[in-house]
Amino acid sequence: MTSKPFRMLFPVLAVLFMGLMPPSLTVQHAAQAAETADSTPATAPSKQPATPLISDISVVASDATLDQMGSEIRSIYQDSLKNYSKSENAAVFASLLKRATVASTRADALLAKIKPYESVYQSFLDILGKPPGKDEAPEAASMTEQRKALTAKQRDISGRITRLKLYQLEAQQLVDELRQHGTAIQQATLTQRFPSPIGVNFWTQLVASSGDDANRVSAFAQETGSVLLEAFKGRHALLTLGCMAVSGLLLALYFFCHNIVRLLVARFLPTGRIRPIAATVICAIISILAWAFAFRITWAGIAFNNPALGEDLDTLADMVAAQVPLCGFVIELGISLLSRKPEWRVFPMPDKIARNLRLFPIWFAVALIIRGVLRYVDTKSGLSILPIQLMDGLYTLAVSPLLFAIPRQLRLSAEENDDTQPTVAPFLRTVAMAISIVCWLAVLSGYIPLAYTIISWVSVMAVSMTGLLLISLLATALGSSVFPSHGPIGQHLVQLGLAARLVDQASVVIPGLISVFLLVVAFSVATAGADFDPAQVGNRILYVFRGQSGASTEDSFHISLDAILLCALLPIIGYYAIRILKNWFRQRFFPTTRLDIGVQASIMNIVSYSAWILIGLSMASALGVTMKSMTWVVSALSVGIGFGLQSIVQNFVSGIILMAERPVSIGDVVDIAGAHGEVARISVRSTNIKLADGSTMIVPNSQFITSAVRNATRAEKPGVFTIVLQLPFTSDLHNAMDVMVASMAATKNVDPKLTPTVSITSVADGSALLTGTARARTGLDTASVRSEALYDMWQAFQENNIPISVPNMLAPPQA
Repeated sequence: MTSKPFRMLFPVLAVLFMGLMPPSLTVQHAAQAAETADSTPATAPSKQPATPLISDISVVASDATLDQMGSEIRSIYQDSLKNYSKSENAAVFASLLKRATVASTRADALLAKIKPYESVYQSFLDILGKPPGKDEAPEAASMTEQRKALTAKQRDISGRITRLKLYQLEAQQLVDELRQHGTAIQQATLTQRFPSPIGVNFWTQLVASSGDDANRVSAFAQETGSVLLEAFKGRHALLTLGCMAVSGLLLALYFFCHNIVRLLVARFLPTGRIRPIAATVICAIISILAWAFAFRITWAGIAFNNPALGEDLDTLADMVAAQVPLCGFVIELGISLLSRKPEWRVFPMPDKIARNLRLFPIWFAVALIIRGVLRYVDTKSGLSILPIQLMDGLYTLAVSPLLFAIPRQLRLSAEENDDTQPTVAPFLRTVAMAISIVCWLAVLSGYIPLAYTIISWVSVMAVSMTGLLLISLLATALGSSVFPSHGPIGQHLVQLGLAARLVDQASVVIPGLISVFLLVVAFSVATAGADFDPAQVGNRILYVFRGQSGASTEDSFHISLDAILLCALLPIIGYYAIRILKNWFRQRFFPTTRLDIGVQASIMNIVSYSAWILIGLSMASALGVTMKSMTWVVSALSVGIGFGLQSIVQNFVSGIILMAERPVSIGDVVDIAGAHGEVARISVRSTNIKLADGSTMIVPNSQFITSAVRNATRAEKPGVFTIVLQLPFTSDLHNAMDVMVASMAATKNVDPKLTPTVSITSVADGSALLTGTARARTGLDTASVRSEALYDMWQAFQENNIPISVPNMLAPPQA
């Protein structure tokens, strides 16, 4: 029989689970649980059936929901087996990939939602305990019913969880397969060759298929005309004109907002580069929203309750609508970056260049709109393949000259102004011209999809990188002018009690983290393809941070051209990235901290080695090397370590210990293995010690761990040196000690902050040893300063007629 304390737990647990479970877990259920717990075998059993303590799990994950999820996965699989035309292959598989991703995400979310129910039911069963045995007193019938109901519910939950796990696995497998199919289709499309447009064969085939294409274009034109006719007929015309008026008002407000934004920026932000950057970013956001809403409102007015509107025109409008925000962003870049007021330009440039480049953003915006129309033509128009390739080729030939227009204008301006300073304009012009020539040659030779993809990808990357660059510049400018301890917001934070040092560090670290995230976004945009699908970009970002969900079925080593290129580029990019990161630590982060040079060196070494390890793992991942496939390598390494690599591993581990414990740091003066010098560098394998003669001795790190090391420098007082003098007993030791202190203090390069000290360290053989200690100024060589102090001391002893001898002059100087 359940004891009284356990019976009292039922209402308490019911109340606690009310905050975690659906609303059906009510106070009435808790009361019923308490009544059930208080019942005894002598009490008459309840005639009502036991009420479950938690609502039915079918409310959260119903059978209909699970069946619908399974049907969707089977439908995606069946659709992926169908044969599609080459013109719609990529679009169909992209749509199927999106559906599979949604199904996988839904399964993950539903599984995470119902898993807690299983543990909750198990907790209730644990409270009820096991059924009484044969020799034990029987329990209340209501408790038996409760146990049966809870056990049935738990089995139901386990079954639903099993189904969801199967759906989750199937959906993830579909995502992987569709992603591979999409990549294969894209690669096949890029390398597909059509008849050259400058040849007769291309135009012959184009004319042969022109009949059906002409009918298709004519039908679409008739649909467009009918839609416009209906939109401007009767009362519908008032709605259409009203929506167009609202759209025009939005665009007018956008064009007039620049002066207001600049006044507000000048009012609240300090003087400097942050003002044009902030104004450009704010106006760009307003432009994106204004153009997007203007187009949507106008189209909503035309399409509202329009009987002539068909699926084709609606799809075209959606694809164009995806490009309109980019057009607004490009137009705003032209207004802000090429402003008539030089003080509001983010990048300083002569007025002549700004005037010459003002039309290029407009042309680029028009090109983006045309690109949205071509997306519809490529995927949904139903035209034959040659007319599609003709329009893509014409678009490529028309847009590619815009690539090197801006670098050309910059070069011409530099030549006119006799500017001999090196700029990036010649390099950009060379790259842009090379891309344009490649696109032209690809179009004329028949590789039109390749040329169109290149020009589309370059266009997307140009817009994306410019936007990300503006955000990065804004974050850096805010971190250097607004949020530091001397800035307006930083001063308020300091007044609230935050340390000025912490505020300065945060103003450096947070913009750095933002820049890293923007690099991830840039990588995601670059690898998401030329269509700039926000959903795909988001999936790429999640892939970078979380990795690919689900187990991979490919554990084999594979070599491909893209893998080889990636492995070749990763070390180069990684080298420059690590150098930029180290410079950021040295120039931006470390000056805001109190870390000494030893800690800074340890941090730099750990960051450098960790980054190279990540680069190596990335290269291995690109080649398909996994931990499973590296088992034989690990086995071979274990044998090698056992025989010939013991010393290397020992030195490596010792280097990590030196960096972590820091018994010696850079700048310390040490004695080891009979050598005396200053620690110049600590790596994971060895330590470099700079000797007095300027040479460097490389000491394996294991010697610092396994042998005795004398460190003559305290961490808080680097550069300390000692001088030992031997005086006969006949000398005035008190006077000699005063002379030593005075001469060392008077030496030019001795640090006055640490007062020199002298003590008697030994008395033997009729003489006394006096040891003097002083510190060299920061940044100076300790050996040279010791030499100066010894010379001054010798002169002082000669002037005071104090006999002196320096023992063992040829021995290395003591520190």
